[in-house]
Amino acid sequence: MADKENTNKNDTGFTHYWRKVTEEERKHIFGDDNTKNDLTGFAISGGGIRSASFGLGVMQALASKEARILEKIDYLSTVSGGGYIGSSLTWFLKKGLPDDKPAGTQPDNFPFGSKGEGSKESGKRNAILDFIRQHGNYLNPGYGINIISLIAVVLRSMFVSLFVYLSLITVLMIGLIKVGLFQDWRTIIFDAVNIIKNLNLNPLIWTSIDIALLLLLLSLLFSLRTGWSGKSYKGLIRSQWRFGWGLSLLVGFIIVGSIQYAGAHFDSIWSQLLSGSGLVSIGTIIGFFQMRPENSSKQEGKSSKLVIIVGVIALIYGLLLLGYIFAQKFIGLADPNLWLWYGVLALATIVFGGVTNLNYCGLHRMYRDRLMELFQPNLKNVISGHWGAATDADHALIENMCADENKRPYHLINANIVLVDSDKSKYRGRGGDSFLLSPLYCGSDATGWRKTRNYMKSYMSRGMTLPTAMAISGAAVNPNTGVGGKGVTRNRLVSTLMSLLNIRLGYWASNPDPAKSRFHLPNFFSPGLWQGVFGGGLKESKKFIELSDGGHFENLALYELIRRKTKVIIVSDGGADPKYTFSDLANAVERVRVDFGALIKFDVEKPKTDDGKNKNDVEKLGLKNLLPGSAGEGDYIKKYGLAKRGYAVADIEYLPETDGTVAKGTLFYIKTTLIPGLPEDIYGYKSAHPTFPDQTTADQFFDEGQFEAYRELGYRITKRMITEVKILDCPGIQLLFDTN
Repeated sequence: MADKENTNKNDTGFTHYWRKVTEEERKHIFGDDNTKNDLTGFAISGGGIRSASFGLGVMQALASKEARILEKIDYLSTVSGGGYIGSSLTWFLKKGLPDDKPAGTQPDNFPFGSKGEGSKESGKRNAILDFIRQHGNYLNPGYGINIISLIAVVLRSMFVSLFVYLSLITVLMIGLIKVGLFQDWRTIIFDAVNIIKNLNLNPLIWTSIDIALLLLLLSLLFSLRTGWSGKSYKGLIRSQWRFGWGLSLLVGFIIVGSIQYAGAHFDSIWSQLLSGSGLVSIGTIIGFFQMRPENSSKQEGKSSKLVIIVGVIALIYGLLLLGYIFAQKFIGLADPNLWLWYGVLALATIVFGGVTNLNYCGLHRMYRDRLMELFQPNLKNVISGHWGAATDADHALIENMCADENKRPYHLINANIVLVDSDKSKYRGRGGDSFLLSPLYCGSDATGWRKTRNYMKSYMSRGMTLPTAMAISGAAVNPNTGVGGKGVTRNRLVSTLMSLLNIRLGYWASNPDPAKSRFHLPNFFSPGLWQGVFGGGLKESKKFIELSDGGHFENLALYELIRRKTKVIIVSDGGADPKYTFSDLANAVERVRVDFGALIKFDVEKPKTDDGKNKNDVEKLGLKNLLPGSAGEGDYIKKYGLAKRGYAVADIEYLPETDGTVAKGTLFYIKTTLIPGLPEDIYGYKSAHPTFPDQTTADQFFDEGQFEAYRELGYRITKRMITEVKILDCPGIQLLFDTN
């Protein structure tokens, strides 16, 4: 009893040791048998609704009566779009089935049914499968929530953000005007020596000139110093830092000081407002087009970078110009009670900027709610087949999932913590770290882990919910991020633009370390201004941390399974890869090798004969058999670009144990690729949609045909894999596949 009281009252549930996290997971899953080493895992990759549809088909095949594999899975690891369907499974395992029966991973009580259920011919409907299949267009569910409302939410987010920051700029501009920083000063020195006459510049411009002259003088002195006595290493670092800050101040003073002359260039207030609004509009439009998910995975070209620079300059300068114009008019209208009205304006700015919850006043909440309504619906909505509010899941804490009789598969939801300003080069270079959201613990190597029952708990927050965790893991559009830590949206200028417009699906959370936890809700000032707009302080030591799509770190959900030395892993890769570069796989393989010393090798051999008798005649189950056209010759194969297989098999070699033994495992990699023997409707869909099965992730509006094409593809590939791999001689394969 004493230990229990200590845990409840004094234990913060925080640890820096990931082994403690995994030990408690095993105890939770296996009870007293918490030393079990033969772990199994199923990972579903990112890729939006496409990956969710494909992953559902894979999951159905694993849960079928012929396979009965899903019921043997210990860990379910999901990221981004894979988290849609993975969280749906976790939700129904907790909530139960529409007929009031408990759900499970066995064929008879699997929430999404087996092959054939839901079809007219089977005579047996699966209400959950029907509901998800018919509402794949989740961002446009109808009932008054449609494309117009989606656009309205985006515009509302932009407007509120611009209103707050423009109000703040106006308040600051009024102060600068009243202290005389926008009044022209004539230089006595220049007039005295008759070099320049009638040169009238405001103090801000003169200050920039002074800074420029000072930098030039210091440059000359620095050059003399290096030749006279040299300079210490630390001294060189300090000088580099000072010159960098000096140049930043120079540019800042020039930009703000020039606002006075830009505003005076126009004859009327309307032309001033039109010019300022035009600049803001240009920046807003450019920022709006950075919202496409695939932008975060593409490298920026020179033309793209130029457009981005133009957009950022236009938006920032337009806001400064409008703030200056509004400040002038405010001073004229507010006299003689200027300071009273100035206080009112300042107070209004503080209220709107400081009280607003950025996690609600933005795109995250809309995205989260639409996903929740499709993948975690109320059972009455499932039964009726009609979309409705998901009031039950709205309050479903993740700490209550994977409990009771359905502790397995234990759900690992993969997110990314944005660390572009980290003091550690590893995190700064990658742009983040793997951040775990799970029923027992939330956290990362960078921050440490905290028990989920203690995390995000305050009088303002009830804790981390399953829908919020799912949406965080799928927050594909966010400043300072990109798929695998690369891409256009890692650009600081793009991130500034997106932050000013509040274009982010990510989530501001408290630091898992209780010594660094936040004490207020995230708002436009803290962390929105410094960590967001100014792009500083996105590091693991801050009270606020920003969480985004797990694909911004690793998009296969493989990383956390390798960390746990899982012996058999099945990966469903539904990411868009039209050129078959296997970039997500390459990123995962590199990161698990660097961080855990685990080697993944696609060189497993398989007998050509189905009965396995001719053991000497072998071929490798490598990645080349996934390539379009690898199925052989023939017009049909050529027309549809058919691959020999839709899966590959790899050996996993972990670091040696303390006793010197080398742990090994097997990876089954399933990918969206067309193979021979598929139903005709899939080939027909391919004919009508040439980019299938790698349609853009920006398409989150699936109809029934599109959803079914991906689901059936995942089911067929996995079914064939289960039939063929039973004759393999791989480490631990008997844990999942019946090899008898």
